[in-house]
Amino acid sequence: MHHHTAVPATLAGETRQHLGLSVRDTDVEVAVSASGVVLHGFPVEAAAARRAWEWWRDRHDRSGLVPFLSGHSPLALVELDRGEGPWRRGSRELLASALRPVPADVVAELKAARLREMIDIYVPPRDDADRREIAEYELLLDPEAVAAELSAAPPVTAPPPAPADGGEEPLWLVFVEAEGSYALPALLPRLISTPNWSGHPDRELLPADHVAVLRHWHERHGAEFLFADSATLHLVVARPPRSRGERAEAAVEQYVYCPDLGDPELIGNGQAGSTEWTFWWD
Repeated sequence: MHHHTAVPATLAGETRQHLGLSVRDTDVEVAVSASGVVLHGFPVEAAAARRAWEWWRDRHDRSGLVPFLSGHSPLALVELDRGEGPWRRGSRELLASALRPVPADVVAELKAARLREMIDIYVPPRDDADRREIAEYELLLDPEAVAAELSAAPPVTAPPPAPADGGEEPLWLVFVEAEGSYALPALLPRLISTPNWSGHPDRELLPADHVAVLRHWHERHGAEFLFADSATLHLVVARPPRSRGERAEAAVEQYVYCPDLGDPELIGNGQAGSTEWTFWWD
């Protein structure tokens, strides 16, 4: 589905035929970013949004299009992408650069930057109290130490509702040609905004980092990008970690990526073992 003139008719037609949603060809909005990234999308009622996303996600191999849900239309998303700075001007070139590093290496780099940021005031240690503080922070990011504190199995609880579930405001089902949903932060950097994340010395969480983290979780756990609304990101996870060790490792990664979630033990006994992962930065 690479001929852009045919895409609106195909999206609308297949959505009508297979999902029973009343989407006309003219409902499909088309927008092109400054760097040439093409977006297609149509409004969808919140109650039907998840089902529509799942149907199109399962056909990515055939269509080449990655679907995601947004509160913004394609034209609005393109408008948000205008301007300068690391969180604007998404492009295929930025994506190509973001895909070069090994994802696990980027995750390790972010972890090291976060740890150094947390212990910075105690380095070099002046006394035993400083050394104890450093050791406690190191244990906080040590998967083996976290695993020892986790329950034997993840709790059987319903995951928190996705922002796309049960809301009243219509959403947009947006499509971008890409090899996987982890590519989205490089093509549209304003989808995720993380102003309060910081690592040592002046490390920020950049679009390429989001690509690496999401790709790491996609390859390891089958995580897919469902919804983003600037400060909130929601992933659907096909193969969540189940054992203590796996949940601890994922919990540390999630804590490094989004400290607002709470400490790794809380994450490891909670969403790390779930099929829905939500992150927020505010």
